[in-house]
Amino acid sequence: MNLENLIRPAVIHSAEAITYANQEFCTLVGADTPADVTERPLESFLFEADRAVLTDSFEQLLANDRETCRHQLTIKCTSKAECEAIAVSAPTTWNGQPQIRTVFLDISQSDRDTATTLGGTAIDQAPVGITVVDVTLDHEPLIYINDGFIDMTGYSRNEALGRNCRFLQGEETRDEPVARMRAAIDAEQPVTVELRNYRKDGTEFWNRIRLSPVENNDGTVTRYLGFQENISEMKAHQKELLLFETYAEQADSVLFITDADGTIRYVNPAFERTTGYSAAEAIGRTPRMLNSGEQDEAFYEAFWETIAAGETWEADIVNQRKTGERYETIQRVTPIEDDRGTIQYYVALEKEITQKQLRRQVLDVLSRVLRHNVRNSVTVIDGYAELLASGSDTVDVQAVVDSIREQAGSLESISERTAAIRRLIKLLESDEDPIEMPLDETASIVEHCRSEHADVDIDLTIDAQGSSAVKYGDVLEVALKELLENAVEHNDRETPRISVTVTTAKETDRAVLTIADNGPRIPQAIWEIIRSGQETPLRHTEGIGLWVIYWSISTLGGTIELAPNEPRGNEITVEVPLVESPV
Repeated sequence: MNLENLIRPAVIHSAEAITYANQEFCTLVGADTPADVTERPLESFLFEADRAVLTDSFEQLLANDRETCRHQLTIKCTSKAECEAIAVSAPTTWNGQPQIRTVFLDISQSDRDTATTLGGTAIDQAPVGITVVDVTLDHEPLIYINDGFIDMTGYSRNEALGRNCRFLQGEETRDEPVARMRAAIDAEQPVTVELRNYRKDGTEFWNRIRLSPVENNDGTVTRYLGFQENISEMKAHQKELLLFETYAEQADSVLFITDADGTIRYVNPAFERTTGYSAAEAIGRTPRMLNSGEQDEAFYEAFWETIAAGETWEADIVNQRKTGERYETIQRVTPIEDDRGTIQYYVALEKEITQKQLRRQVLDVLSRVLRHNVRNSVTVIDGYAELLASGSDTVDVQAVVDSIREQAGSLESISERTAAIRRLIKLLESDEDPIEMPLDETASIVEHCRSEHADVDIDLTIDAQGSSAVKYGDVLEVALKELLENAVEHNDRETPRISVTVTTAKETDRAVLTIADNGPRIPQAIWEIIRSGQETPLRHTEGIGLWVIYWSISTLGGTIELAPNEPRGNEITVEVPLVESPV
């Protein structure tokens, strides 16, 4: 290596004397030419305190016991009485003889020349670490570090300058990014890597290093400019995100994330399985894609008011799958804020209400309702029995008998409803594959009702095209039987009339069943109790039948609506998802 190409003071020497010096060294020590310093001991330009340490190091270098050595020392300079420098020494060969090459890095002015070249104080005080490495020297020492580097690593300038950046590496530093930096420097190319480094106190941090080659006037790369950024927080966030994604990917519960505007940015596999929408279909849309119409505007106004205030929202809701099937779920939405308290994301977690939970609700309501109704009927019968036993002449025996028969009929109806509920529970608990029901098979259920009630005029219209079927045929059968029985039993007309219409809605892939009667209107209060899902005892066996219908349709993922049948009666419309029946 030609020392004249170095911009730093440098000498070639043995343990006894200087063999050659470049002009920068001559200027540093006040010599006019290299001839003025050759043949002189290097120690003659140093103070006594530094000489013994250097002598030992030089002997080790010449004996090839060390590849390099670095010392902070004081040089006798001409521009001032003395200057602080770091001497970086390495063995070399000069004129066929083993020699030592020593380069001096002046640190007495905080490496002002380099700082000035890079931009002065602004670079020194930049919030990231900035370094300059001299690649013309074998071990590529640091010749400049800014305050950001000092703050990040804990090493002072005196401790870092003159050393190769490898001193920041440690046990957990991976070889791969180090090798990439080495290859880039050898190829005189820029490079960016992320690796674990260690501070002076031994603590680990993640360092993002960007290296760029710097050329001199003749195009030779002489330095590398480095930008070093502590990305430990980012890596910790990435680790937390990875753990979150691992949990989310494996979770059985639906999980999705929206931005502050409500646009879906992430869905987990459970979301895809439950809703039928793929991630590609969901991302970029809003959760309104799952809106079943069961929740009104007031519900969503309260929802947004709560989460926009940074509070968590939790509620039981009804969503709609891609197939049109509805499902009940417990949804919990939590806002995620940044350091300034600004909401950035919303995380929604949904836990579908399982068949076991629905079964528990069925049993709870059954217990409450039946206990209430049976107790009432038994109390009435008992009271009339005591009245008959009294033998009072004022008792209208026929009226009492009629009342007892009415209550007995009520108990019989309760018994029949209990049987239907037991069947529904059995279907909910079954592990067997569901039996599909083609829509045209609804005719047999209607025909059975006709045979049981010959005095009832039942009209059936089936306009279902294709091979569509309802997946859980047994559950639909329970619902349809209850709809027909409810329309028959509570009809007070001399000739009860029931109209059954079965159609398909092509745009939603749903079956639509409409049962209209000419009986008395179903009380709105009872209907609201059924729709709300409250476990409230009902005063009429009519309510029990409506419960059975509601549970059955809910199990099918369908909907049920009540409307007046003009000029008199009720019109109940049921929609349930369809599947393609095998031909």
